[in-house]
Amino acid sequence: MKKIGIVFGKRKPEAKRLGFEITEWLQKRGHKTFLRLTKDVLEEGLDFIVTLGGDGLVLGTANKVAKLETPLFRVNFGRKGYLCDINPNDVFEKLGKILREDYKIESRVRIRAKIFQGDQEIKDIDALNEILVGGINRMVFAEMEVSDGKKKFMLRATGDGIILSTSTGSTGYSVNAGGSVVLIDNVFGIVASNALFESDFLPLNTKSFITSTEAIFMIRSLDHRKSNLPYVVADGQRDYKLKDGDLVVIQKSSRSTLFVKIE
Repeated sequence: MKKIGIVFGKRKPEAKRLGFEITEWLQKRGHKTFLRLTKDVLEEGLDFIVTLGGDGLVLGTANKVAKLETPLFRVNFGRKGYLCDINPNDVFEKLGKILREDYKIESRVRIRAKIFQGDQEIKDIDALNEILVGGINRMVFAEMEVSDGKKKFMLRATGDGIILSTSTGSTGYSVNAGGSVVLIDNVFGIVASNALFESDFLPLNTKSFITSTEAIFMIRSLDHRKSNLPYVVADGQRDYKLKDGDLVVIQKSSRSTLFVKIE
């Protein structure tokens, strides 16, 4: 018996209908289903979760279960659906393959930000797509140290923000801000949003670059007005407003997001 979570977009009645059809279909085959991902349900352990919606639902669900690394079976009820690869018409065929163990698991790199005041860690943020040091109506004056164990360099940026994205997130906010789509999973993309980087290490007028996921980024705000300090934003959620003197350390997360892949 498998235990399967099912989530759907609240504004998509067709997704809700399919969610109940999937529930009935799985239960007839002796499997246990959950339509609410409560703390107790998640801690009980699910074999996988079916998401019926768009990329936003996938992101929210992935971040909710990141600690558990529960695989996601992603059915597209959005538009482009960069993170959703299952057509609603193919759901039962694909689910049949899962029940026969005819599938693979694809692991996606996540990115993590830790925020320090002095020596004290005060916030730990994890994301699948990207972390932004910036935010609405926040001009960013920032200094960044980048180190991957082999080389280290400093750079500055003044503008709307600094975006650090995984390969998964490179097709979203990052590319819209002028970054490149990244096709391999072991690099981060870094973009200065409406800005350019200043560095002796990078060519003049560099707006974006990529580096290994082994890199560690240490970012401090240089805005001494203190009243207009930026946010740390993870996957579109404003998680923390920086205070004067805060240090943001961003690197590869110890967690992964797992996607169910079916031929």
